Amino acid sequence: MKNSIGLCYNSTSRYYFAPTMKHQPRMDPRLAQRIAEKRAALDARRPLPPGVLRVLHEDLQVRLTFHSNALEGNTLNLRETQLVVAHGLTIGGHSLKEHLEATNHAAAYAAIVRLAEEPTPLTVAQMLELHHLVMDRMLDEAGQFRRGAVSIRGSQLTPPPAREVPGLIEQWLVWLESEGQQYEPITRLVLAHHGFLAVHPFLDGNGRTARLLLNLLLLRAGYPPALLLQEWRLGYLEALAQADRGRYNPLLNLMGRAVESGLDLYLEACSAAPDDEWVPLSLLASDTPYSAAYLALLIRKGRLAGSKRAGRWYSTRTALARYQAEVAAGTIPRGRPPR
Repeated sequence: MKNSIGLCYNSTSRYYFAPTMKHQPRMDPRLAQRIAEKRAALDARRPLPPGVLRVLHEDLQVRLTFHSNALEGNTLNLRETQLVVAHGLTIGGHSLKEHLEATNHAAAYAAIVRLAEEPTPLTVAQMLELHHLVMDRMLDEAGQFRRGAVSIRGSQLTPPPAREVPGLIEQWLVWLESEGQQYEPITRLVLAHHGFLAVHPFLDGNGRTARLLLNLLLLRAGYPPALLLQEWRLGYLEALAQADRGRYNPLLNLMGRAVESGLDLYLEACSAAPDDEWVPLSLLASDTPYSAAYLALLIRKGRLAGSKRAGRWYSTRTALARYQAEVAAGTIPRGRPPR
């Protein structure tokens, strides 16, 4: 018998994790083809320079924190989120809870980057660690499975009783490494994402933890994190509702677009510095006659190639050498003295 899509119970009234669908999930073939081509292009550039990865993860830490929290109703905008995460500033007109949601999610993102390097399968302990980071100082049961009933806002799906949660999560983890392997990685992780939300294992913070787990598993599968944007909120909720009824294609296509956006971000970073690493201006200036502030001015004037990520300017040694050569050749004006 079925209680909801992905959660079934047998004659002994014990629930078990078993994704059930009306049709075999299938991503739009054009989207699937684009993802495959972009993944191949990214793989051809691997291993990515450490500087490129550092810039990407600093940028994604802010972007994903903003979008994931905004999906849950946080009203900090992207720039405000960056100021809270990168500089620890307090933004007027916003609650302590919204500030904690930003700093907590940023810490949890840093954790998934670390956990992605571990080759072992996902564990309950890792899952609880992420939830603890997400809900630290906001929930007494941070890092613990719920001990009572919950409801899913805007959904007709009824989560299972709390007593069933530990067993269902264990089954969910087993499914990822067994039956779930019949699906290609993105489809498998989309099914798992919906299944995790169907179990709703925590009193609060399920959505943010589910999206962090999705991105952790994408990183381990060789993909960038999925950029699920806050402006897609209504489409995301509707796609989850369709998945509740056994129709997974809308959710698969929406998450496919999010994965493609992540691939685009990575490929853009690779193309921007094909022969060199992006480095912070403070590091770039350390062995030159220039100050970091002067290099930032050159970037803003368009004289030096650069990129601003998570509130910090970056450039490359190749770009700086090109600027110096152009100054020496007299092709561009020198400007004011560097110091």
